[in-house]
Amino acid sequence: MRAGLAARHRAQLPAHRPRRCAGPVTAAARDPTGRQRRQTAEQLPPASALGRTADSRRLATTSGSTAREAQLPPPAPAHQQDQQTSEPGAAASPFAGLQQRWAELPGRYKLVFATSMSFVICNMDKVNISVAIIPMAQDFGWSPTVAGLVQSSFFYGYLLSQIPGGYASSLLGGRTVLPAGVALWSAATAGVPLLAGTLPGLFLSRAAVGLGEGVAPSAATDVVARVIPTDQRSRAISFIFGGLHVGSLLGLLIAPLCIARFGWPSVFYLFGGFGLLWCAWWEKLVGDVAAAEPELAAALTGAIVPQGQQGEGGRQQGGTPRLGGAPAAAEGDAALVGHGGHGGVIDARAPVPWRAFLRNPALGALAYTHYCNNWFHYTMLAWMPTYFTDSLALDLGRAAQVSLLPPIAAIVASAIAGPSADALIARGVPVETVRKAAQCIAFLGPAACLFAACFIEGGSLSVVLVTLSLGLASFSLAGLYSNHADLSPRYASVLLGMTNTSGALPGIVGVATTGWLFDQTGSWGLSLFAPSIFFFLTGSAAYVIWGSATRQEFDAADPGAANQPFGWETALRSLLPAGSAASGGDAEAGAAEGERQAEARGGKGSGSKAKDE
Repeated sequence: MRAGLAARHRAQLPAHRPRRCAGPVTAAARDPTGRQRRQTAEQLPPASALGRTADSRRLATTSGSTAREAQLPPPAPAHQQDQQTSEPGAAASPFAGLQQRWAELPGRYKLVFATSMSFVICNMDKVNISVAIIPMAQDFGWSPTVAGLVQSSFFYGYLLSQIPGGYASSLLGGRTVLPAGVALWSAATAGVPLLAGTLPGLFLSRAAVGLGEGVAPSAATDVVARVIPTDQRSRAISFIFGGLHVGSLLGLLIAPLCIARFGWPSVFYLFGGFGLLWCAWWEKLVGDVAAAEPELAAALTGAIVPQGQQGEGGRQQGGTPRLGGAPAAAEGDAALVGHGGHGGVIDARAPVPWRAFLRNPALGALAYTHYCNNWFHYTMLAWMPTYFTDSLALDLGRAAQVSLLPPIAAIVASAIAGPSADALIARGVPVETVRKAAQCIAFLGPAACLFAACFIEGGSLSVVLVTLSLGLASFSLAGLYSNHADLSPRYASVLLGMTNTSGALPGIVGVATTGWLFDQTGSWGLSLFAPSIFFFLTGSAAYVIWGSATRQEFDAADPGAANQPFGWETALRSLLPAGSAASGGDAEAGAAEGERQAEARGGKGSGSKAKDE
């Protein structure tokens, strides 16, 4: 029995040996699935049978595919396949959402955005000379006096084009005048390196830049008055004119980089090219808007204003523009027939009542307010880097970096001022109250900051105060800059041209006066801050007392009646020989002729004031 057990034990030993040695048995033993594969192979059919089975399966698959292909439509052409292939990628593009939003944006908002971009380029071309003047003076050996004359030559052209630009905008539409101005100043900017070798040529090129930029504010105001209703006007004006602060910021950032890498001529070529590209884009945009919204396109150049801007006759804000030739009675608005007054239609080509403008106290207050506002802006723009360099003991590079802070604050304030004013108007706050409150913030706030800065000798606190003053001053965008269309949607561009003419004077007078006062006193508080404080206080008083947001009588349809001659004109004409061409007849004849012209254009207006709620 023991022998049998031992024999069985020895018979089982080979099964345990693979654990101790490597050999043929080990390989087989380490393959526990080998027996399973052999068993599976024994159960499989012969290879010939497998081949026949595979062939039958392929035939079945082929016949099934053929049947399915017979049911499918024919393949698309190659170009359609490319489009289908590209669609998923296009949908995944990071700009797809922006393109979709832009396509869905109303045409009037697209025009406002494009107008703001022109203002960005406007100030880029205005500040580029302040950076490039340093290497230019070194190359040509200019003294500081000559360098100052080069910079001030811009304002001579800027001053001369204000009123003509406003009149042209009212006659032709800001849609036409704005790209003409951009093209002029961009070409003149690109020509600066070519004319810089001779001072007269350089003066003319910079004056041409001023001529082109001088028509931009009036043209933009005309566009807003034609296509934007009252309850959205503050926001639109703030967005458009806020582009000036963005342009200052970009100009001060890009110009030094271009000059350091490519030389000072490159900044003029680059910035001039930006403007020419904008002109091409503007024409395409207006064409697209005209195709999508014909009435809005007609409003840009025709005798038309949105109903929401026409006083009591058009209280619905944001109404559809109405063409000058469209019969109001056909729309159930028989009471709105005529021009101006309570009607929804104006004649943009009517004679301009210049005498009525000069008599108007609200417009006079607005012009003085504009002068006070620009005194602060132009003097600070010219002397701020020097002030930081002198008072903070900074080098020019650091002073330039610190000078970027006020434009940033102005951009932030611009984004707050316009929407806040529109929100108050939408809630029923009178337009005049909103305009005066915004202007008081823009004047009294900076006055307090500058008064405190007079007693601080440098330090970071002075930077904070100057930055805060320029930021608060941006509330003028919801005040004086929005007020022209309140007084007269019909002549908004002309009114801005008149007030901006007075606003251009500080560019010539204020900058030089500040330098003279600093030479006499050696104090930045007395030379730079004190004059601005004076103009802030007097400007606030004038605007609060005489300012208005009520549509004025000269906005009526009868410019002849509103354009009565002054007393001194009548007295002077009485001294001239009777019947002379210079006499022009008596005042009554002139007024009668104006009335006949108004009747020929479609009837007299009421001539009464209509309050814009």
